[in-house]
Amino acid sequence: MSGEPNKLVPVPAPGDPRPGHSEERGYRSRSSWPVTHSASVGMTVVLGLAVAGPALAHALGSDLWPALMLPALLATLAARLVFESIDGALARPAGRAHLIAAAAGAEVGTLVMAAAALILGIQPAAVAELAPLVLALLALVSAGLVRDIEIRVRLALRRVYFAGSTDSVRELQRELVRSPEASLVGAVGVHSPVAADALADTIRSSRATVLVLDRDAAHAPAIVTAATALGREGMHVRDLLSYYESEFNKVPLTELTPAWFLFEHPAQHRRLLWAGARRAIVMLAAGLLLVLSLPLISVLMLLIRLTSPGPAIFRQTRVGKDGVLFTLVKLRTMTLAGDSGSWATDQGHRITRLGGVLRRYRLDELPQLYNVLRGELALVGPRPEQVPIVERLEQQIPFYAVRHTVRPGLTGWAQVNLGYSGSLEGTRAKLQRDLYYVKHRSLRLDLTILWLTLKAVSTDPR
Repeated sequence: MSGEPNKLVPVPAPGDPRPGHSEERGYRSRSSWPVTHSASVGMTVVLGLAVAGPALAHALGSDLWPALMLPALLATLAARLVFESIDGALARPAGRAHLIAAAAGAEVGTLVMAAAALILGIQPAAVAELAPLVLALLALVSAGLVRDIEIRVRLALRRVYFAGSTDSVRELQRELVRSPEASLVGAVGVHSPVAADALADTIRSSRATVLVLDRDAAHAPAIVTAATALGREGMHVRDLLSYYESEFNKVPLTELTPAWFLFEHPAQHRRLLWAGARRAIVMLAAGLLLVLSLPLISVLMLLIRLTSPGPAIFRQTRVGKDGVLFTLVKLRTMTLAGDSGSWATDQGHRITRLGGVLRRYRLDELPQLYNVLRGELALVGPRPEQVPIVERLEQQIPFYAVRHTVRPGLTGWAQVNLGYSGSLEGTRAKLQRDLYYVKHRSLRLDLTILWLTLKAVSTDPR
């Protein structure tokens, strides 16, 4: 890396995907619902008031409550559209101005509607019944403005300076390009000929608020000395591994060491009673879903048999928890061929017309509820892979086998963020999410993954 401490490494444009990488989606790059705390609260208030308005009118004995249902639905739709547009709008200076102008217009429009209601002689009781809806619209606008302000403040406060290897800074800058809440203001290489005092002055002059060090930088005396001095002055000093976990919800594979798996592993300390209760709830839910979906599965099996030769159910050996093999069942979506242990993306030419529809809406996965009942799968977890692929990946990617320490799932953190992977690089990207899930899995994360899965099924064309 260059000896100039403030020299940034050029990276591809944000929209240029690297060869072999799955495109990021879902949780970070296409957030159609709020993920920050204040926006989540605002959204909850909006939806609550949208429902409470008609309910209150009905409780007061008014005949207007059916008419209020349509505005409530429109308020919900408007909330979604606003939050879908915020991320894109914030990326452009003009977009911020347009967003604020639209929000101000909505507030003015709400006040005009209230004034018009009074002028037209609506009874005071009716005005009181409409008040929750007016408040809902104001909350909607306020939530959007609060998120806009919050992101601007966080962007101003989270100025990142990086110390480490060239590859690490390239990866970090790619991540920060996709994030609206932080920016990389400088970087220094581990072999840069710079004294500790000079480096500390350079970092101060960049007005950085966070100093991130990778594993190599932690062994560079000048960088460590500068980081120590800056930390005493109040600057946040973070290691790259924990920074990725907290900011990007994934793990950089280049920073992993065996010691990482020894600490803060919630699964190792979970009580057996809770683990058993959780498993019972999952199996109960899977059994109920399987019973409800049996008629649909039967119809789809018949259509598969009528539209292409071969069995309707496809069976394949996969690697499960602790490396135990099991037989995965799913609806057949491809023409029959030998099991070569290749990635699904390499077999796209074999997908039938009906199979494309089944894959689009993930209907081919419904029979796997049977695997959940057998204890071979969970609803949420790393997706199970074929045996030949696992054998190759365990030789090519360090720590790949760690993903097998938890039960595989119908859907997972890697799936909702990246979708299918069709290469070694794509698998590395997914493993970053799988390992994050292994360490941080919780009921809240599982519910988030299930929600994002439903969202992907209903809106994602892939």
